[in-house]
Amino acid sequence: MLIRQVHLVESGGRGGVFNHCVEVAAGLTALGMDVVVHTAEDCDPAPDSVRLCRCVGWHRASPHRLVRQARTSARYVVRTLPHLYRAIDPADVVHIQGLFALTPELISVARRRQATVVTSPHNTFVRSSAPGGGRALRSALADADRVLVYSAADRHTLLHRGVANVARVPLVQWTPPVDRELVARWRAELSPDGARLALLPGQVRADKNPELFVRALAELPGWRGAVVGEDLGPGRQLNALVTRTGAAVTTDYRYLSVEDFTALVAAADVVVAPYQIASQSGVLAVAARLGVPTAVVPCGGLAELATVVARDTSVAAVRDAVLAAYGTGATPLDSADAAGRFRHEYTLARQRRTEGRG
Repeated sequence: MLIRQVHLVESGGRGGVFNHCVEVAAGLTALGMDVVVHTAEDCDPAPDSVRLCRCVGWHRASPHRLVRQARTSARYVVRTLPHLYRAIDPADVVHIQGLFALTPELISVARRRQATVVTSPHNTFVRSSAPGGGRALRSALADADRVLVYSAADRHTLLHRGVANVARVPLVQWTPPVDRELVARWRAELSPDGARLALLPGQVRADKNPELFVRALAELPGWRGAVVGEDLGPGRQLNALVTRTGAAVTTDYRYLSVEDFTALVAAADVVVAPYQIASQSGVLAVAARLGVPTAVVPCGGLAELATVVARDTSVAAVRDAVLAAYGTGATPLDSADAAGRFRHEYTLARQRRTEGRG
């Protein structure tokens, strides 16, 4: 069953979901498929082979979240959805990456064009800070021809909920070549005395348990820790905890380019994910690709990419997991067959949809 074109729709244009999306696009393009990524006007860089359609306008200037959301949604309805309606053909596959408040409307446009719809929510839960997240997740799970998830844990969860058309695919992330000068700069900044470095990278959120990370590092003499990423709330309290405990932990709250982020992960001796809730983790996928050991707590699908899983979520267990991960080491994960898996799932979804219409 021939697919004319694959439309990968990732509305945010930055971060882990975007980097996953462009990596999938690059792989499918290398297989000879016609692929376009619909994303934000101000999106992050992508591999040279990826064709980007910058059709999503984000209003990021206002300090008021409700104003940003309202103006972004208005642009999406007035400009992006009509553009996608014109671009999509019945012989196409539309793969919607991540959750966006207007996911139901996006699926409706693809349905009106009679295209095959594939969704990847990336999370099987909704954070309280995500506006319209529950509505978007329900639509992504109920209205797609195929739902693609990135862990066996998520697949089991969705099958248990009655989502029958779900499959697991690899969580690949675009990781540009590691800049060794950037790696050396990160090491000098975060571990100037040459101590071993444990890292909690990416968005700094309360549900990622940064306090547990700090408390574990306080019990690791000879180690330094770093929490590096955009602060989405707990930064001030975390800094206070570092001061109270005397933990050798550096905090650096800012958004990183993909080159900087890749170098940061490569600079670590162990990447730590002590999360309270998770489906999977793009951070762990980057670490696996680079061959950096990882220590996680038992949570969602984290164990599937981890070097070592802590016995529980106590400070002592995380401390011991960091030491065990360092002692175990890791080798870079080969993801060369990932694009073929996506192509297979797209073909299967299109075939089943066509047969259903016949």
